[in-house]
Formats: sequence, structure tokens, C-alpha cells
Amino acid sequence: MTEEFFRRIENPNGIRRKVLESSKELIQNLKSHQKILEIRKNKTETMKALKIELKEINLLLDKLRDSFPSDLVNKFESERKEKPSKKTSKKGGKKKTSIKKRIAEPSELVKLENKLSDIESKLKNLG
Repeated sequence: MTEEFFRRIENPNGIRRKVLESSKELIQNLKSHQKILEIRKNKTETMKALKIELKEINLLLDKLRDSFPSDLVNKFESERKEKPSKKTSKKGGKKKTSIKKRIAEPSELVKLENKLSDIESKLKNLG
């Protein structure tokens, strides 16, 4: 009932070399994967910081708009509405809106503030 537990390996140095080379490649792949994970982490942190900065900029812009006289703001808004600001170009049969148009769209807060100033001006005209 004796069983063979050991087996003779032909060319053990060659096999050992192949195992070590595959281990080396595995470690290199793990290092590159770790670098990718670090880059992703930095990217998410940068995006979070950018969002915070953007919120702060929007808040400061809203404060700046509040500091202007409402009559001046209303006049500027009416002039901007009268001018057609839609710039399109045909390229390959498709219409593309300009980047400025997409950036200049006011936020919900700005829209509400404009509506509020319109209502206040109507109340002043009534009273």
C-alpha cells in the first residue's frame, strides 16, 4: 500500500525559472493596477474639489448679481432676450449650438431670483 508521493521533475531549473518569470510579470501587473487605482482616487478627489469650487463661484456670482441695482439687471436681461443669441453652424448637415450658449444658461436659483425681481418691480408699479 505504499503510494508515490514524490515525482521526479525533468529540468527543475527551467521550471523554476518559468515560475519566477510568471511571478515577476504578476507583480508588475499588480503594480500597474495599483497605479491606476491611485490615479482614479486622485481624479475623484480633484472632481470633488472642483465641484466645491464651482459651488462657491456660483454663490459669489449670485451675491454679485444681488449687489447690482435691480433696474440695471432687468434692463440687461431684456436686452439679452431681444437679441437672438442662438448661434448655429452647419457642418455635415447637423446643427451645433455654440459652447457659449450652453455655458450661459442660468441656474434655477438665478431664474427664481429674476422672477422675484420681476414680481417686486410689478408690486412697485402697483403701489
